[in-house]
Amino acid sequence: PLETLLATFGVSLVLQQSFRLIFTPQNRPITTPDWLAGNLSVNPILGITTPRMFVFAVALAVFFGLLAFLQRSRFGLEMRAVTQNRAIAKTMGINSSRVDYLTFGLGSGVAGLAGAVLSQVLKTNPDMGTDLIIPSFMVIAVGGVGNLWGALVGAGLVGMATKLVEPLFPNNTLLSTVIILVAVIGFIQFRPRGLFAQKGRSAEL
Repeated sequence: PLETLLATFGVSLVLQQSFRLIFTPQNRPITTPDWLAGNLSVNPILGITTPRMFVFAVALAVFFGLLAFLQRSRFGLEMRAVTQNRAIAKTMGINSSRVDYLTFGLGSGVAGLAGAVLSQVLKTNPDMGTDLIIPSFMVIAVGGVGNLWGALVGAGLVGMATKLVEPLFPNNTLLSTVIILVAVIGFIQFRPRGLFAQKGRSAEL
């Protein structure tokens, strides 16, 4: 798994540099549709922009779509089987290499969709995903590996904690991230498998 992670990170560096050479490192202009213009005023203090509400809605739709796909489709069953016990899955006739390729493709597709949707709230350039790497790892550490519900809860907790800490250091966003990261490191000392730790045989892998 570590070699796969490092190889994927290396490929991402190659892709980023390729995009810099082709499209330049400058921010690319994105036109926001008219139906996404505006904001929702909850009260005189709190207001939520329509693009952020759109991102939140798409994220929830993708989450529940993936959940249904993993629970109800044959490929979802094969994916869960390979994740829990690759050797036993092979004895049941599952092509684990094919599952690996398709799972990577599914994850890449979801990441691409996320990039397209986040272009409405983030600057669009080859490095737009770099700032999301650390929060992503924190979400997985808090929620637990291999659990979609853990990812949802972990994202909510890390997001709320970030927004509570950022006003304390308005001129230093990096310091806010460091504080949250230290808090997550302290959390995993007590819950190393996260809030939604896998149980049974899969927890031993």
